[in-house]
Amino acid sequence: MKTQVVLILALSIAFIDHGECVTNAGPVGGDEVVESLVFPASYKATSVTDGGTIVGVVKFEGDVPKVKKLEITKDVKVCGKTDKHDESIVIGEENALQNTIVYLMDISTGADFPQDAKKKYEIDQNGCQFTPHVTLLPVGQQLTMLNNDRIMHNIHIFSETNKAYNKAQPKSRRKMRLPKVKKAEGPVPIKCDVHGWMKGWLAHIPHPYFAVSNENGKYKIENIPAGTYKLAYWQEVCGTNNDAPLSVTVQAGGVVTQDLTLTLK
Repeated sequence: MKTQVVLILALSIAFIDHGECVTNAGPVGGDEVVESLVFPASYKATSVTDGGTIVGVVKFEGDVPKVKKLEITKDVKVCGKTDKHDESIVIGEENALQNTIVYLMDISTGADFPQDAKKKYEIDQNGCQFTPHVTLLPVGQQLTMLNNDRIMHNIHIFSETNKAYNKAQPKSRRKMRLPKVKKAEGPVPIKCDVHGWMKGWLAHIPHPYFAVSNENGKYKIENIPAGTYKLAYWQEVCGTNNDAPLSVTVQAGGVVTQDLTLTLK
Protein backbone atom coordinates (compact mmCIF):
# COMPACT_ATOMS: atom_id res chain seq x y z
CA MET A 1 0.00 0.00 0.00
CA LYS A 2 1.43 3.33 -1.00
CA THR A 3 2.04 5.86 1.72
CA GLN A 4 2.42 9.59 1.58
CA VAL A 5 4.25 11.94 3.86
CA VAL A 6 2.68 15.35 4.05
CA LEU A 7 4.68 18.17 5.48
CA ILE A 8 4.97 21.90 5.76
CA LEU A 9 8.27 23.67 5.33
CA ALA A 10 8.81 27.11 6.74
CA LEU A 11 12.40 27.22 5.56
CA SER A 12 14.22 28.58 2.54
CA ILE A 13 14.41 25.94 -0.18
CA ALA A 14 16.55 25.58 -3.30
CA PHE A 15 16.57 23.31 -6.33
CA ILE A 16 19.60 21.05 -6.68
CA ASP A 17 21.81 22.02 -9.62
CA HIS A 18 19.24 24.51 -10.90
CA GLY A 19 19.85 27.60 -8.77
CA GLU A 20 17.91 28.99 -5.86
CA CYS A 21 14.22 29.64 -5.69
CA VAL A 22 13.28 33.20 -6.60
CA THR A 23 10.36 35.41 -5.76
CA ASN A 24 8.38 37.24 -8.43
CA ALA A 25 5.29 37.92 -6.48
CA GLY A 26 2.94 40.23 -4.70
CA PRO A 27 0.62 39.90 -1.73
CA VAL A 28 -2.44 37.72 -2.18
CA GLY A 29 -5.30 37.44 0.29
CA GLY A 30 -3.86 40.23 2.41
CA ASP A 31 -1.22 38.12 4.19
CA GLU A 32 0.45 35.96 1.58
CA VAL A 33 3.10 36.25 -1.11
CA VAL A 34 2.62 34.00 -4.12
CA GLU A 35 5.20 33.33 -6.79
CA SER A 36 3.63 33.30 -10.24
CA LEU A 37 3.87 31.35 -13.45
CA VAL A 38 5.19 33.08 -16.57
CA PHE A 39 2.84 33.22 -19.55
CA PRO A 40 3.59 34.22 -23.17
CA ALA A 41 2.48 37.67 -24.34
CA SER A 42 0.34 35.85 -26.92
CA TYR A 43 -0.29 32.29 -28.01
CA LYS A 44 -1.41 30.96 -31.39
CA ALA A 45 -3.03 27.54 -31.54
CA THR A 46 -2.27 25.52 -34.67
CA SER A 47 -2.08 21.89 -35.76
CA VAL A 48 0.99 19.98 -34.56
CA THR A 49 2.26 16.91 -36.39
CA ASP A 50 4.92 14.55 -35.07
CA GLY A 51 5.09 16.42 -31.78
CA GLY A 52 7.60 15.51 -29.09
CA THR A 53 7.22 14.78 -25.37
CA ILE A 54 8.93 15.82 -22.15
CA VAL A 55 8.63 13.43 -19.20
CA GLY A 56 10.21 13.35 -15.79
CA VAL A 57 9.95 12.76 -12.08
CA VAL A 58 9.96 15.45 -9.41
CA LYS A 59 11.61 14.35 -6.17
CA PHE A 60 12.44 15.74 -2.75
CA GLU A 61 15.89 15.27 -1.26
CA GLY A 62 16.89 15.78 2.35
CA ASP A 63 15.61 15.10 5.84
CA VAL A 64 11.82 14.82 5.85
CA PRO A 65 10.21 16.97 8.57
CA LYS A 66 7.42 15.56 10.69
CA VAL A 67 3.88 15.48 9.34
CA LYS A 68 1.73 18.41 10.50
CA LYS A 69 -1.81 17.43 11.37
CA LEU A 70 -4.42 20.17 10.89
CA GLU A 71 -6.85 21.10 13.62
CA ILE A 72 -10.50 20.66 12.61
CA THR A 73 -12.41 23.44 14.35
CA LYS A 74 -15.83 23.41 12.63
CA ASP A 75 -18.34 20.79 11.43
CA VAL A 76 -16.23 18.13 13.12
CA LYS A 77 -18.72 15.30 12.45
CA VAL A 78 -18.25 15.80 8.70
CA CYS A 79 -14.79 17.32 8.37
CA GLY A 80 -13.16 15.22 11.08
CA LYS A 81 -14.07 11.79 9.71
CA THR A 82 -10.51 11.51 8.43
CA ASP A 83 -7.34 13.22 9.57
CA LYS A 84 -6.28 16.28 7.59
CA HIS A 85 -2.67 17.27 7.03
CA ASP A 86 -0.97 20.32 5.60
CA GLU A 87 -0.48 19.84 1.84
CA SER A 88 2.22 22.44 1.26
CA ILE A 89 4.48 19.58 0.25
CA VAL A 90 3.27 16.02 -0.29
CA ILE A 91 5.96 13.35 -0.49
CA GLY A 92 5.22 9.79 -1.55
CA GLU A 93 7.24 6.63 -2.07
CA GLU A 94 10.88 7.07 -3.10
CA ASN A 95 10.59 10.78 -2.20
CA ALA A 96 8.19 11.48 -5.07
CA LEU A 97 7.00 15.10 -4.86
CA GLN A 98 3.39 15.72 -5.78
CA ASN A 99 1.59 18.92 -6.88
CA THR A 100 4.48 20.60 -8.67
CA ILE A 101 3.51 22.50 -11.83
CA VAL A 102 5.95 21.93 -14.71
CA TYR A 103 5.47 23.88 -17.94
CA LEU A 104 6.97 25.51 -21.03
CA MET A 105 7.55 29.14 -20.21
CA ASP A 106 8.25 30.59 -23.65
CA ILE A 107 6.14 28.67 -26.17
CA SER A 108 4.00 30.98 -28.32
CA THR A 109 2.76 28.63 -31.06
CA GLY A 110 1.57 25.08 -30.62
CA ALA A 111 -1.41 22.80 -30.16
CA ASP A 112 -4.80 23.81 -28.87
CA PHE A 113 -6.36 22.18 -25.83
CA PRO A 114 -7.88 18.77 -26.60
CA GLN A 115 -11.45 19.17 -27.79
CA ASP A 116 -13.10 16.64 -25.50
CA ALA A 117 -16.73 17.57 -24.93
CA LYS A 118 -16.95 15.10 -22.04
CA LYS A 119 -14.02 16.56 -20.10
CA LYS A 120 -15.06 18.26 -16.88
CA TYR A 121 -13.04 20.74 -14.88
CA GLU A 122 -14.01 20.19 -11.27
CA ILE A 123 -12.72 20.69 -7.75
CA ASP A 124 -14.27 18.51 -5.06
CA GLN A 125 -14.70 19.62 -1.45
CA ASN A 126 -15.61 16.19 -0.12
CA GLY A 127 -14.41 15.82 3.46
CA CYS A 128 -13.71 19.55 3.77
CA GLN A 129 -10.63 19.39 1.58
CA PHE A 130 -10.00 20.73 -1.94
CA THR A 131 -9.29 17.90 -4.38
CA PRO A 132 -7.19 18.22 -6.43
CA HIS A 133 -4.94 20.49 -4.38
CA VAL A 134 -3.54 22.11 -7.55
CA THR A 135 -5.86 22.63 -10.54
CA LEU A 136 -5.00 23.71 -14.10
CA LEU A 137 -7.90 25.37 -15.90
CA PRO A 138 -7.71 26.47 -19.57
CA VAL A 139 -8.62 30.10 -20.09
CA GLY A 140 -12.25 30.32 -21.19
CA GLN A 141 -13.28 27.01 -19.62
CA GLN A 142 -15.74 26.83 -16.74
CA LEU A 143 -14.85 25.42 -13.36
CA THR A 144 -17.41 23.51 -11.29
CA MET A 145 -17.13 23.28 -7.51
CA LEU A 146 -18.61 20.13 -5.97
CA ASN A 147 -20.11 20.01 -2.48
CA ASN A 148 -21.07 16.54 -1.32
CA ASP A 149 -20.50 17.30 2.36
CA ARG A 150 -24.06 18.58 2.90
CA ILE A 151 -22.70 21.51 4.89
CA MET A 152 -22.03 25.15 4.05
CA HIS A 153 -18.81 25.86 2.15
CA ASN A 154 -17.45 29.10 0.76
CA ILE A 155 -15.45 29.53 -2.45
CA HIS A 156 -12.94 32.35 -2.13
CA ILE A 157 -10.54 32.75 -5.08
CA PHE A 158 -7.98 35.51 -4.61
CA SER A 159 -7.58 36.55 -8.25
CA GLU A 160 -6.01 39.87 -9.14
CA THR A 161 -5.63 39.74 -12.94
CA ASN A 162 -9.16 38.37 -13.25
CA LYS A 163 -12.07 39.27 -11.02
CA ALA A 164 -11.82 37.84 -7.52
CA TYR A 165 -14.55 35.41 -6.51
CA ASN A 166 -16.12 34.99 -3.09
CA LYS A 167 -19.44 33.18 -2.77
CA ALA A 168 -21.12 30.77 -0.38
CA GLN A 169 -22.03 27.28 -1.54
CA PRO A 170 -24.87 26.05 0.70
CA LYS A 171 -25.36 22.40 1.58
CA SER A 172 -28.27 22.14 -0.86
CA ARG A 173 -26.11 23.19 -3.83
CA ARG A 174 -24.15 20.10 -4.82
CA LYS A 175 -22.62 21.73 -7.92
CA MET A 176 -21.74 25.38 -8.49
CA ARG A 177 -20.39 26.59 -11.83
CA LEU A 178 -18.03 29.54 -11.62
CA PRO A 179 -17.73 32.35 -14.21
CA LYS A 180 -15.28 31.88 -17.07
CA VAL A 181 -12.19 34.07 -17.11
CA LYS A 182 -10.40 35.61 -20.10
CA LYS A 183 -6.82 36.05 -18.90
CA ALA A 184 -4.03 33.72 -17.86
CA GLU A 185 -3.22 33.96 -14.18
CA GLY A 186 -1.90 32.11 -11.23
CA PRO A 187 -1.53 30.06 -9.36
CA VAL A 188 -3.96 31.86 -7.08
CA PRO A 189 -5.12 30.52 -3.72
CA ILE A 190 -8.56 29.01 -3.23
CA LYS A 191 -9.81 29.09 0.34
CA CYS A 192 -12.96 28.34 2.29
CA ASP A 193 -13.76 31.11 4.75
CA VAL A 194 -16.02 28.73 6.70
CA HIS A 195 -13.32 26.09 7.20
CA GLY A 196 -10.07 27.95 7.59
CA TRP A 197 -7.76 24.97 7.01
CA MET A 198 -9.14 24.37 3.48
CA LYS A 199 -6.73 25.62 0.81
CA GLY A 200 -5.97 24.81 -2.82
CA TRP A 201 -4.47 26.44 -5.89
CA LEU A 202 -5.92 27.38 -9.28
CA ALA A 203 -3.99 28.37 -12.42
CA HIS A 204 -5.74 29.74 -15.51
CA ILE A 205 -3.49 28.56 -18.35
CA PRO A 206 -3.33 29.85 -21.98
CA HIS A 207 -1.91 26.70 -23.64
CA PRO A 208 -1.80 22.96 -22.99
CA TYR A 209 1.91 22.67 -22.20
CA PHE A 210 1.43 22.44 -18.45
CA ALA A 211 1.43 19.43 -16.14
CA VAL A 212 1.13 18.72 -12.42
CA SER A 213 3.26 15.98 -10.87
CA ASN A 214 1.18 13.08 -9.58
CA GLU A 215 1.47 10.92 -6.45
CA ASN A 216 4.50 9.23 -8.01
CA GLY A 217 6.13 12.57 -8.81
CA LYS A 218 5.67 11.96 -12.52
CA TYR A 219 4.74 14.58 -15.10
CA LYS A 220 4.30 14.53 -18.88
CA ILE A 221 4.06 17.34 -21.43
CA GLU A 222 3.27 16.07 -24.92
CA ASN A 223 2.50 17.07 -28.52
CA ILE A 224 5.24 19.71 -28.45
CA PRO A 225 6.48 21.24 -31.74
CA ALA A 226 10.16 20.46 -32.35
CA GLY A 227 12.38 23.16 -30.88
CA THR A 228 14.26 24.39 -27.81
CA TYR A 229 12.20 25.68 -24.90
CA LYS A 230 12.50 27.05 -21.38
CA LEU A 231 11.16 24.52 -18.89
CA ALA A 232 9.90 26.06 -15.66
CA TYR A 233 8.31 24.81 -12.48
CA TRP A 234 6.32 26.07 -9.50
CA GLN A 235 5.87 24.52 -6.10
CA GLU A 236 3.80 25.95 -3.27
CA VAL A 237 6.68 26.25 -0.80
CA CYS A 238 9.76 26.09 -3.04
CA GLY A 239 8.60 28.76 -5.48
CA THR A 240 9.76 28.98 -9.09
CA ASN A 241 12.82 29.06 -11.32
CA ASN A 242 11.48 32.01 -13.31
CA ASP A 243 14.87 33.69 -13.67
CA ALA A 244 16.78 30.47 -14.46
CA PRO A 245 14.56 28.05 -16.41
CA LEU A 246 15.98 24.85 -17.82
CA SER A 247 16.72 24.66 -21.55
CA VAL A 248 15.19 21.57 -23.13
CA THR A 249 15.42 20.60 -26.80
CA VAL A 250 12.57 18.52 -28.21
CA GLN A 251 13.03 16.52 -31.40
CA ALA A 252 10.11 15.74 -33.74
CA GLY A 253 8.43 12.63 -32.39
CA GLY A 254 11.08 12.30 -29.68
CA VAL A 255 10.89 11.87 -25.92
CA VAL A 256 13.08 13.92 -23.56
CA THR A 257 13.50 12.99 -19.90
CA GLN A 258 14.02 15.86 -17.48
CA ASP A 259 13.89 14.95 -13.79
CA LEU A 260 13.71 17.64 -11.10
CA THR A 261 15.00 17.50 -7.55
CA LEU A 262 14.03 19.86 -4.72
CA THR A 263 15.80 20.08 -1.41
CA LEU A 264 16.09 22.16 1.74
CA LYS A 265 18.70 24.87 1.30
